Amino acid sequence: MGNRVLAGYEPALVMQYFEEICAIPHVSGDERAIADYVENFARARGLYCYRDEVHNVFVKRGASAGCESAPAVMLQGHLDMVGEKDAASAHDFATDGLKLSVDAYGWISADGTTLGGDDGVAVAMMLALLDNPPEPHPALECLFTVSEETGLEGAHAFDPVAAGATATRMINLDSECEGVLTAGCSGGVRTDITVPVSAEMREGVTVTLTLSGFSGGHSGVEIHEGHTNAIKALGRVLYALSARYDLSLISISGGGKDNAIPRDATARLLVADAQTAERLCADACAEADLMRAEPNVIEVDKNFVCTAEVSDKETAAVTMTAESTAQVLAVVALVRDGVLSMSAHVKGLVAYSRNLGIARTVTDGDGKPTEVHFAFATRSAVGSHLDDAERELALLAKICTAGQGSAVHSARYPGWDYAPVSPLRDVWSAVSERLYGGVTPAVEVIHAGLECGILADKMPGMDIISVGPDMRDIHTPREKLSIPSVERTYRLVREVLRVLVS
Repeated sequence: MGNRVLAGYEPALVMQYFEEICAIPHVSGDERAIADYVENFARARGLYCYRDEVHNVFVKRGASAGCESAPAVMLQGHLDMVGEKDAASAHDFATDGLKLSVDAYGWISADGTTLGGDDGVAVAMMLALLDNPPEPHPALECLFTVSEETGLEGAHAFDPVAAGATATRMINLDSECEGVLTAGCSGGVRTDITVPVSAEMREGVTVTLTLSGFSGGHSGVEIHEGHTNAIKALGRVLYALSARYDLSLISISGGGKDNAIPRDATARLLVADAQTAERLCADACAEADLMRAEPNVIEVDKNFVCTAEVSDKETAAVTMTAESTAQVLAVVALVRDGVLSMSAHVKGLVAYSRNLGIARTVTDGDGKPTEVHFAFATRSAVGSHLDDAERELALLAKICTAGQGSAVHSARYPGWDYAPVSPLRDVWSAVSERLYGGVTPAVEVIHAGLECGILADKMPGMDIISVGPDMRDIHTPREKLSIPSVERTYRLVREVLRVLVS
């Protein structure tokens, strides 16, 4: 690979594989190349390898001599990453590898983009364990799934019987906080609302209104932190302006992933004349300042930027009709977003949430707007919450569009229930206490979605834990991964595997 940024850092084998993974484009839906990499790795070492039609890869390594009768252990993580980048970045996630750097404290980050530590570090650790397992060790069954970030599609598609899976214990490596053992997670569903729009030709002046620079974040594990949703914020400004001005939407856009809290959103508008446009711009920025001053806006979001650009001259433009403009703005204004309810039984746990992750205007070949699409990620461990969310969003689409809109639900996945008894959890906790000065891992149930619930349904009786090293700001260009934490976590995984057969 030439000059390696992570050369010299420990654990050396994990760092080597992580850097090689980062050189391969592997955003959700584009995992073929990284699946090839894992498959070639397994074939080169004579390991059993099964790859299915969606590019999940399942690799087995036999137990140490004398440990063949011990139950196999499955290690699991996902191949895909969220592709988010700064507005100024020229990075192409379809063709470019990531540009890595390490700061003085051992945090790895990527230049202007997400890092993919979620879940590239799991892939790297599994490859290192397959290449150089601890001695002694049980049979290892490593499952590398695809498209986790866009609805856990790989886990849904995985067939454990066809793959030849036999494990009854599983260590999922898709958590982001060292010292925390995850023992349950939320389920979820994606909803796509389509608002059909009519268009007309109007004379006037165009205004481009953008809210940018919000912190964004993961719509599961960070939803309770109060990150401002850029699409909702823009919708609030536009709805306020629509009460004062005769404005028409040309387009609205924002966000890139249903499970990432949007950081930026933009609308193009048409108003009657330049004087009106200037007043509208001033009022838009004033509305933004009102939001900025509100006590519920977290400090990291107070410095967001409101920009309003007016075209140089009056022109004819194709816009949405007044009725369509009102319908689109109604959806954004009325949809519930963020934390919907907290758990009554687990302090601090979000029970039910929704994220408006994507807004996108669709045009025909002549540039005429035909539809506006909105994508939502709803999360809850309770099935009736997800049922309610599907009904609520379908009703919203119907009411706001006079019956013309639609809501399509997909990628629904179950939650993972907390198991009161878990021998694997007990072993992990005991080994952690022994290795790290008597510190007992915190056991948590999280609001984010993990593949554990789906895989538990497919492999009944599986004893599962989810662990991982420290990561920060996942799903954003500020994402970073702690090398010292990777080293400690990897050491702990190796020792747990050894203890399970000793």
